[in-house]
Amino acid sequence: MSHHNDVVRQSFTVQAAAYAAQPWISDAERVARLVATAAPKTEDRVLDVACGPGYVAEAFAQVCREVIGVDLTEAPLRLAEERCRARGVTHLSFITGDVQQLPFANGEFDLVVCRLAVHHFTEPQRVVTEMGRVCRPAGTVVLEDIAASEHTARAAYQHQIEVLRDPSHVRTLPLSELLGLFRDAGVEVDRVITGAVVPEVERWLATTKASPEHAAEVRHLIEADMAEDLSGTRPFRDEQGRLRFHHLTAIVAGRKLRQG
Repeated sequence: MSHHNDVVRQSFTVQAAAYAAQPWISDAERVARLVATAAPKTEDRVLDVACGPGYVAEAFAQVCREVIGVDLTEAPLRLAEERCRARGVTHLSFITGDVQQLPFANGEFDLVVCRLAVHHFTEPQRVVTEMGRVCRPAGTVVLEDIAASEHTARAAYQHQIEVLRDPSHVRTLPLSELLGLFRDAGVEVDRVITGAVVPEVERWLATTKASPEHAAEVRHLIEADMAEDLSGTRPFRDEQGRLRFHHLTAIVAGRKLRQG
């Protein structure tokens, strides 16, 4: 686990600025959709797990009394702090920490959220269980992530591409497994929203600074996928001839069950 944490820190230190600038990360509409799904109240205390550059935490801070963002890597947190300070955002703080061992007491938060990070976790169940632990009974837990095909071979093809591009990638889960994480953490799912992001492949590769060899292999695999429909991501060329594909996404929201 500590070795993988080192890999994550290195990867997101290198890509912090480029990652924060990606449209599917910074897009205000996508962030607003996540916040609306969570249905926060003004009195809520919110925890943003693996918060990265802090766009989600910032959005919740606009409507909630207090928000804390926690992330393993300092570089994106510094970007988040600088941006929020420049915008005069209050009721918001950021800390470094391992999301597999959240440094908070049971039931400290009314709402716990995590966006686009589960595929980097070696033990996703452990993280979601921790999210449930620090959420109060009847509080809200919300998770958004990319989602893999439910068909094993197709998911494995997508996995080849992901790990070539980013060494911090562990595994993209299908929706059925994301739902299972909630069940096993004692959270009852009541909302599921599916969608997609459509990355432009060259920018997507440049974000992680993939090596020329790995980038070439990724292009080859995506081109083969476009011809043979191997992963479910439906690659295509846009009007400018740029290679793109569909990253399926899912927002899962639920209510922490009361104990006993």
